Amino acid sequence: MPAVLDFLLKYGYWVLFLNVFAEQLAIPLPAGPVLLAMGALAGLGDFSFSMALALSVLACLICDQVWYRLGRVRGHSILRLICKISLEPDSCVSSTKSTFGKWGAWSLVFAKFVPGLSAVAAPMAGLTRMPLSKF
Repeated sequence: MPAVLDFLLKYGYWVLFLNVFAEQLAIPLPAGPVLLAMGALAGLGDFSFSMALALSVLACLICDQVWYRLGRVRGHSILRLICKISLEPDSCVSSTKSTFGKWGAWSLVFAKFVPGLSAVAAPMAGLTRMPLSKF
C-alpha cells in the first residue's frame, strides 16, 4: 500500500485525469476509487481539491466532445458499438432514443447519474444534430 500512496502523491493529478478520461471513453476502468483517494489526499492537504475537481470536469468535457463529434459523424454505428457492450444490445438503441426523444436536452443534465444513459447521451446528442452551444 505504501507504493500506491507514493505513486499517487507523485503522479496524483495525472492519474486522476487519465482515469476519469478513460472511464468516460467507456474503457472499463472505474474512476470512483481514484476520485475517493484524491478527495482523501486533498482533505489531508496533499492536493488541491479545486484542481482535482477542475481536472475531473475537464476530462469529462473532453470526452463528451469526442463522443458528440463521433455521434454527429458516425451516428447509429457509434450507438450500436456502445450498445454491444450492454446487456440488452437490441433494446439499448431504441430505449436511448425514446429517453432522449422524451426529455431532449434535459436528458444530458441527469445522464451522468444514470448508468447506461451516461455512455450514450453525448453520441445521441450528436446523432440528433443538437447544436453544440445547446449541448
